[in-house]
Amino acid sequence: MGVRSMTRTETPGPPAAPAAPGPAADASRATEPVPAESTTGPDGPGDRLVARLAMGLTLLPLAVSAVALLVAVGGDYTPSSDHALIELQTRSVGRDQVLVGLYSRGLWNHPGPAQFYLLAPFYWLTGGMSVGINLGALAVNAAAVAGMALVARRLGGTRLMLVTLVCCSLLMRAVGAELLRDPWNCYLTMLPYGLLVMLAWAMWRREAWALPVGALVAVYLAHSHVGFVVLAAPLLGWGLLGLAATTILEPDPGERRPALRHGLRAAATTAGVVALGVVPLALDAVRHTPNNTIETIRYFRHTDEPTQSVATGWRVMAGQLGISPEWLTTKRAPNLIGESPFVQGAPVPWLLAAVAVAAVVLGRRLAGGRSFVATLAVVVGLGVVAVARTVGPAFDYRLRWTLVVGMLAGVVVGWAAWTALAHRWPGAAPRALTAGALVVLVAVSGVNVVAAATAGVPQDRNSETVGVLTTQVLDQLPEDAGPVLVTDAHHSGAWQARGLVLQLERRGIDVGVEAGRADEYGRHRVLDEPPGTVLVVTRDQYVADVAARPGLRLIAEWRALPEDEIEALLARRDEITADVEAGRISALEGDERRGEISVALTDGQRAVAYHVAVFVDEAAVPAAG
Repeated sequence: MGVRSMTRTETPGPPAAPAAPGPAADASRATEPVPAESTTGPDGPGDRLVARLAMGLTLLPLAVSAVALLVAVGGDYTPSSDHALIELQTRSVGRDQVLVGLYSRGLWNHPGPAQFYLLAPFYWLTGGMSVGINLGALAVNAAAVAGMALVARRLGGTRLMLVTLVCCSLLMRAVGAELLRDPWNCYLTMLPYGLLVMLAWAMWRREAWALPVGALVAVYLAHSHVGFVVLAAPLLGWGLLGLAATTILEPDPGERRPALRHGLRAAATTAGVVALGVVPLALDAVRHTPNNTIETIRYFRHTDEPTQSVATGWRVMAGQLGISPEWLTTKRAPNLIGESPFVQGAPVPWLLAAVAVAAVVLGRRLAGGRSFVATLAVVVGLGVVAVARTVGPAFDYRLRWTLVVGMLAGVVVGWAAWTALAHRWPGAAPRALTAGALVVLVAVSGVNVVAAATAGVPQDRNSETVGVLTTQVLDQLPEDAGPVLVTDAHHSGAWQARGLVLQLERRGIDVGVEAGRADEYGRHRVLDEPPGTVLVVTRDQYVADVAARPGLRLIAEWRALPEDEIEALLARRDEITADVEAGRISALEGDERRGEISVALTDGQRAVAYHVAVFVDEAAVPAAG
């Protein structure tokens, strides 16, 4: 068959003779013609209209979210913590060296800067508004969803596209509008990973174009978060194996020769994409000693923190394959230390049994079904390994990609069910299923649109914190403040200090940080001259200790609640601690009650702190001079 037409779709026909299980069976059938179904089904004359309508319904909430950010939020958003660091690095694109990714708590950075370069055009187009970064996140997620849907339509027809879009829409509802516009690297890799899975499957269907596109997605993922080095690179290798196998095993020499030419051309393009992804790492290695790559490798090789187990990895993956998985229902709360709720136990993965049945149905009726299931199996295996090799706690916020794995398992089951029903009732079933899918999309997208329109300011209370502190600091800074050094009192005020640095820089103030914060802010933001003003940012229980230091003068503060309410809650927390120490309540009960106090102190956890203060260190300036 050679290079396939971009409008080609696959539709079910009569049952084929059973073939040996696995992707090799797909390779041997790669050139078999697939009988066309009646044009009254979803692959008939109305195919394009249905596909466009379904795509529009699914992506509409993201468009509404973008409009809401521009119109309802505008310049009111003042990011903090990692979101401020993402904007700071994006601001530096085209002006300073940006060779590594976002800062990691392990005192190194994630591998590469692809995320910042991808977000920069949206930041520039909005004139440097902070919400421009969020618009970029929406665009990345929209491209990932659209990409998955287009690959599905190309390889499985409009029916598979509809199933994929329904599942994507349900996933978008489960994670919420806030996550879909969030540029954090732990979240902005979720949907693109799903696209990489679909592209790996496309390579097993001998789609040569999917190799360089998949490499581009894999580079983005590996750059953005180090965890995807384990997830994305092997998955791309799996796809490459499929492309090579289906090309070499083509029995017709007349078909094999052009397929080889296209495959070699795709491989050459892929080599260029990978080389481009390596360039910033190489530049960092040449210009800095030790470089970020070496520091990262050293951390994982010599860390004293234990890793997780294979059993934990399996439980985390199985958690998305139960009878009511998170992608289909709602995201569950992490445990007390922030780990995945499935670390200690997971539901029975009944969805795997459904996937096994789907593999039989698809393998008998559709070329490509078995390789899809095999690719999904590889993804689950890689997920188990990735979680098992996690250093330290398996924090839930790092594992949003697991929801995509469960969602794709749902796609397999939905595709098989549609195929079986369409084969049993070829006239009525396709029309009914298409109408049903569109009805579901209208309903779920309606919910998602409302959520997107009412999401408000991103991280609203944390944004408010930085905004209030910035206003007060600017009121207190003299015109001749000189270079401003912002410190975070040994990371006690790191979240807000990052936001303050961003806001001062946006206003043209000469601001920098200490050399020990170079990994977080970038080497070019290290202050290389004596400061004219030193600002110390701290929070919560550290405020009193910092205030007691000589030479410090309070110039700005913010509280999540009125001061008397905070004092009452803190007194109650001290009473709980005393009850634990006296044996009147158990340690577990004490932890639970103190946790409730912490939630109340931070306004229902809408903020990360209940009291933030900024001091001028008047004693530090003469010493620095």
